[in-house]
Formats: sequence, structure tokens, C-alpha cells
Amino acid sequence: MEQNLLRVRTLLGVRAALCALFLALSFIFVLAQTARAEEPKLVMPVQPPAPSKPLKAPVYRQDTLLVMPNKGADAKEISDIFKEIHGELIETIGEGELTCYVIKVEKGKMLECERKLGQDKHFSAVQRDYVFQANQAAVNDPYFSSQWHLSALNVVRAWGYGQGGGIAIGVLDTGTNYGISELAGKTYSGYDAVLNRNGQSDVQGHGTMVATTAAAVTNNRVGTASPARQSYVYPVRVGDSGGGISTSALLKGIQQAGNSGIRIINISANGDPPYSFSNRSVFSALHTYFRWFHDTKGGLIFVSAGNTPVRDSNPLLSYLIVVSAINPSYSLASFSTYGSNVWFTAPGQSIYCSTRDGRVASVAGTSFSCPLAAAVAAMVWGANPSLRNTQVEGILRSNCYKPNTASRTDYYGYGMPNAEAAVRAAAGR
Repeated sequence: MEQNLLRVRTLLGVRAALCALFLALSFIFVLAQTARAEEPKLVMPVQPPAPSKPLKAPVYRQDTLLVMPNKGADAKEISDIFKEIHGELIETIGEGELTCYVIKVEKGKMLECERKLGQDKHFSAVQRDYVFQANQAAVNDPYFSSQWHLSALNVVRAWGYGQGGGIAIGVLDTGTNYGISELAGKTYSGYDAVLNRNGQSDVQGHGTMVATTAAAVTNNRVGTASPARQSYVYPVRVGDSGGGISTSALLKGIQQAGNSGIRIINISANGDPPYSFSNRSVFSALHTYFRWFHDTKGGLIFVSAGNTPVRDSNPLLSYLIVVSAINPSYSLASFSTYGSNVWFTAPGQSIYCSTRDGRVASVAGTSFSCPLAAAVAAMVWGANPSLRNTQVEGILRSNCYKPNTASRTDYYGYGMPNAEAAVRAAAGR
């Protein structure tokens, strides 16, 4: 009996030693990768990528318009205008400068009503309620592997100066499953902008993967690590079970995050150029909310560039940070949209995160480069919470890995954030 117990204890001891050795070797490997990637060079494409399928305009909710009144517009006159076009007010989003009416018009009359309202002096913005898909390119079978994106962004070295403590990242997506171990204790209950109620759940799975890419629990011997390891997640469900995200839900999500004190918003969705979120003429109502969050609330909005490999000619905007994606060779990912609207790039291929059922998965898409860039911003802000949003932007721009070309390119924007350099700059070290 005693010999059997001794044999069991010996086996348990060997197993524990092997586990410790595995963890030590994994940590050493990550540090080695970090050191090797300390000064990566982004590789400029030899020729621009080409789309594998035709570009298309985004879909929209039929016979539905989003209409924002001008300041001081008479409420009765607006009501009379809606009656004149036989428009039914089905929802009011926001208040004051953010007031947006969701109206249902007669079938087949949407274009006519859109033009008429767009020319009316009572309204500052008129747009369709466009619906977009999350920018996820692929999901492979779950397996554990080293996370090259941590070394590419120089995250491990940055942890010595700041880990995003005290900062919450608003993830406007399909919801987040805060019950998995990788989000345990660091996720707010959030908001459901589709059902207009407090609390939410992940109805499709994309949102949980985005959240764990940015801010998964780290150093817990489970799943994966994340850049903003001490940051929180504020999930807002804006998508449906098919991954579709409507403009009207985004408006409500941005307002909810802004009024809840959230300083960083991540939106891992976009449309094909020229119908990307950077298009102010198409998304006039949405841009009012973008500017409000950035200029009035002092926050930062990160948006994925998209997964159609063409150039987006929409302009670079001061209030909208667009992120393209690179592959492990530090080249533009084959699926990534690029263009004059891009602020930054970040790893977006072979990214390891957790699914809504807690499995580890390898994913790809600008859906994941975007939250990585947002996570570095959270680390910067966590290191110095007194910074203004424009100062955080300046620190990120000034501390990037770049190709051997001009200071800004259409492929990579200002470059790929160097987390250590940026966080040290914020902390004054």
C-alpha cells in the first residue's frame, strides 16, 4: 500500500514538474519572440492587393431612414413633414444634439423621401439604416500556440510600465460572454442596443473573440494572453445572430458607451469602399455621433478597415481611427482594406483568442487588428489617466514601427504601435 502511494506521489511530482517546465519554456519563447521583434520593419506591398469578389454597396433596412433635426427645429413642423411623406416615427435615439428619428416610409418611396428630407432645412442629417457584417476573415480549429502579435506590438516589455489598469474598452459587437474564464471578473454587464435594455449576451460569437483579443485575463494558466491585461470590457450588443450590425444600433451603442464614461470604443465592422464608415456623406448621422464621442466626451473610436483588399479613398478623419491588418511576415494581410483613411496597422492573421464557449481559436481579419490597436491605447491611457484623447493619439502616432518610407502610408497609416515606447512615453519613463 505504501509503495503504491509512493508511486502515485512520484508520478504526480513528475507531472507537476513537466507542467512547470512547459510554462517556463513558453514564457522564455515569448520573451525570445519579443526580443527578436523589437524593431520590426513593415514590408510595403510590391503591388496593391486585388479583391477576390466584386465590391458591393451595403444592405440597409428597407423603407427606413435615420433623420437628425437641426438645432432649434420646430417639433410640430417636423411632425407635419413626416405626415406629409406618410412617414411613421418608430423610434427616437438620443436627445439634444444627438436626437435621431428612425422613421418608416411607404414601401417603394424611400428614395423619394430620402431626397426630400435631405433638402429640407429642418434636418442636419438624413441617411439609410445600413447593416454591416463583422470583419472576420476566418476561424480555424482551436489550438494553443505562441501569440506572435504580442511580440510584434512589443507588448511584453510594455507590461513593466502599464497594463491598461482602470480603463474600460467599449466593445460594440455581437455581445460578449462574460462567463468564460478569460473574461472572469473584468466584464461589465453592458447594454443591449438591439433590444434597448441593460445586460447583454453574445448572440453570434464574434464579440467574445474581439473582447478576449484586447483584454483577456492573463497569467491565469488558461487560454491566451492579451495586451490590455488589466483593462475591463464594457460590452454593447449592436449585432444580430448572423453578425449583422445596423447603423441605428451603433448610434445607441455609442451614446450608451459615452454616457457610461467609456473612453475607448472598438467597432470591428465596416463596409466595402466607398461605403466605409469614413464616408461622411453616406453616414451623416453616424458621423455626428462619432464626433460627439471624440470631441465632447473626449474618447477614441477604433474601427476595422475592412476585409476587402482595395484602396479606400475616403479621407483621414481626426475622430475615427481606422486600422488595417498585417500578417506574421509584417506585410499587409491579403484580405485587408487599406487607403487614405487608415491611421494604424496591427497584426490581424493567426491571432489567438477565446470563443464564446471558452475554447482557444486562431482567427484572422481586421476585426482583430482593430482591438489590438485599441488595447495599446488602453495601456497608454492606463499609464497616465490624465491624458486627453488627442494626447493619446499623438503618443501612438509618435511611437510606431514603420516601413522604410514616408511617415504615413495608405497601407499602414502612421505605422504599427510600439506598445513599450508608447506606454513609457505616457508614463514619462
